[in-house]
Amino acid sequence: MHPFEEIWRSLKTHPSKAQILLELDGEEGTFEKALEVLQDKGGQQIKHKFISEGNFSFVLFYLPGDDLRGAALRLTQAGFISLKGMDSR
Repeated sequence: MHPFEEIWRSLKTHPSKAQILLELDGEEGTFEKALEVLQDKGGQQIKHKFISEGNFSFVLFYLPGDDLRGAALRLTQAGFISLKGMDSR
């Protein structure tokens, strides 16, 4: 099983925040670009956690509010394809 799926399956629902797991592709600026896309709307502080598994790197974003669908859409439109989201509910 790919590390992305292993990490995704191990995540627990956060009580108040939506979460997006994003695979970082190793190119410089990938994390910064994703953070910029997510903070574009509302300018709220986005918390995150870096996760490494072997040669793979991921970031787990904790999103305020209930804009999971919109956030995932914005990331996809910005060219990110390896991501999954989980609502707080």
